[in-house]
Amino acid sequence: MKIGILLENPIHVGGGFNQALNAILQLQRIIGKQHEVVAFTTIEANLQHLERLGVHAQHLSIAGPAGLRRIARAVLRRLGRKESGNARMAAKIENALLEAGLDLAYFVTHSSTPNYFRKLNYITTVLDLCHRDDLEFPEVSSDGKFEEREWHFSTCLPRAVAIMVASRQLLKRIVARYGIDEERMIAMPFEPSPFLTEAHSMDRVAALDSYGLKDGYYFYPAQFWPHKNHIRILEAISLLKQKLAVDSDIRVVFSGGDHGNVAWIKQQARQLGVSDNVTFLGFVPVDHMRALYEGALAVVMSTYFGPTNLPPLEAWALGRPLIYSAHLNEQIGDAALLADADDAGQWADAMLRIRDPAVAVDLIEKGRKQLKVVDAERLDAEALFVRRLEQFAQRRKCWE
Repeated sequence: MKIGILLENPIHVGGGFNQALNAILQLQRIIGKQHEVVAFTTIEANLQHLERLGVHAQHLSIAGPAGLRRIARAVLRRLGRKESGNARMAAKIENALLEAGLDLAYFVTHSSTPNYFRKLNYITTVLDLCHRDDLEFPEVSSDGKFEEREWHFSTCLPRAVAIMVASRQLLKRIVARYGIDEERMIAMPFEPSPFLTEAHSMDRVAALDSYGLKDGYYFYPAQFWPHKNHIRILEAISLLKQKLAVDSDIRVVFSGGDHGNVAWIKQQARQLGVSDNVTFLGFVPVDHMRALYEGALAVVMSTYFGPTNLPPLEAWALGRPLIYSAHLNEQIGDAALLADADDAGQWADAMLRIRDPAVAVDLIEKGRKQLKVVDAERLDAEALFVRRLEQFAQRRKCWE
């Protein structure tokens, strides 16, 4: 059997991109000896990142320069009525994959491309249902995005051979909201970015020096979307400055690309009087991320969206204590200080408490233990994934 893995997102999407890379490496590892696995990407710049990880991929280009990027975006814009032009372009993608001899396509990022597939079987990925969980946020509700997502899930999921989801919690929500058979889904836990290994990382001192940073800051690695809730951290810093006699020791470092919200966060930092305590790094190279984690006093993540996220796993893997949104505690166990995403006072209290070395050391050890729990869950999920693929392989023998 020949399985094609499709990567359609650029590196600048952040965690979703890293999780997609993990999915590619995982599939090659668990079935690469039994079946042929071929990686495709619709974005030529991704080839260099895949090569760094030892993955040889093909650039899938059909409609001219950056053609499939336009196709993927266009397919996402269908809002419940048939757009024949988009359907024709998506058909070109399917035909290209069929001509490559694929038996099964595996979309490792959120993609509506297979919504238009008519012949090729596929596996799809669902990372969240946040347009339902937190529909107040513009990134999932405005400009038809809510309707777009609803159409995608109701169209794409029922036809998928398998659906990869990040947790049992998300699996249950998909069953309840879209009526998908639970047997079609596999709850596959996230894992830390493959670029966090020492082989792919810059020296910590050199990396921090390049940003004018010293050890001991609070680190929030997240893109600047409204749902990431950077404002709560700013409010917490303002409160923390009142609790500590010397505020020059208080620093938070934000890393992540701007998705239209960074100007607002900088404005709020000025109004709260904490601009001097905040460093905005923007989107940073992947080989700097390990150093930024290691230099942190603690990792903070005040996001509203879940139910799972990558930074907690990466904090645990690199031995850093974690402060996390309380409503997302299912992924966390006791391996973090939890704070209400709506309550700056709770974040300030947790940020003060984690400065106690005994508290930090305890959380680091609990993080290592929780990471082992997640690893064990992933092994079970991989075994289920292999069985599901073998079942499909036997059925695929029934036709030409």
